[in-house]
Amino acid sequence: MDTRPEACLQRYLKTESLLHHFYTFFDYCSRVCIPKLIAASPGKPVAACCKDRYYQVYDLDHPSFDLLRRERESLYGSPADQPENSGVSPCEYHTATGCLLKDHKSPVCLSFMCRPAIDALREKHGIYTYDYLGFNYALEWILTGDMPEKEWRTFYESLEDMIRKISSKAA
Repeated sequence: MDTRPEACLQRYLKTESLLHHFYTFFDYCSRVCIPKLIAASPGKPVAACCKDRYYQVYDLDHPSFDLLRRERESLYGSPADQPENSGVSPCEYHTATGCLLKDHKSPVCLSFMCRPAIDALREKHGIYTYDYLGFNYALEWILTGDMPEKEWRTFYESLEDMIRKISSKAA
């Protein structure tokens, strides 16, 4: 397996894309959580689960994380260069309409799912394999090259299975 930072980042971004697909099908945050927060504070931006500069707190000191940061900043600008901050989240990438980042998110941000969302995933879809910390560590290992190719394929296929399961119930 290629463990060069560039190769690890490509595997990570491929996994990130699939996770975004998963979140689109599951749609808990924008369907359930965020409307409640907006109703509680009409006309004001909401932070939802973005309560810190998690990318700064949890990203590892590793060449692949450095590459992820450089590419993120190349695409979206550095945190210090962000013109708008919602005022409700300390994260510079959190705007009044949510996270500015469409990709190149940190593992901790990408993997996070609150307890009510995990419960909904279990109760509505019968999916018990989503574990926030497990996914966070898996994404870190993918990015650092510590997850062997075979295990990465298994992880990726399990995400595809979750998407199939959710999309079949939506149809």
